[in-house]
Amino acid sequence: MVDDKKVRLILTGNGNGNGNGDAPEPGVAAIAPGGSHALAAARALANYEHNAGMLCRKAMEIAAAAGVYATDRVTIEMLRSTM
Repeated sequence: MVDDKKVRLILTGNGNGNGNGDAPEPGVAAIAPGGSHALAAARALANYEHNAGMLCRKAMEIAAAAGVYATDRVTIEMLRSTM
C-alpha cells in the first residue's frame, strides 16, 4: 500500500497499482488476510495513538492475538515527506 494526502494505491504482487486517483478516505486502511481485523483494531486505537508506526504495530498485535491470518512479526518503514 502506498498512501499520502492525495492518493492511496494498492500495489499488487506483479507491480500493478490499483487506485482511482481520488484523495484517500480519511483514517486508516488495511490489506491482506487478517486485514479486516487489523483495520478494526486500528480504527479503535486511532483516537488514542497518534504515532502511525505505533498504531500499526499495536493493531497488528491485536489482530495476531485474535488468531486470524495476521502476525505480530512486522517491519514498519516510514518515509519523511519533503513537501
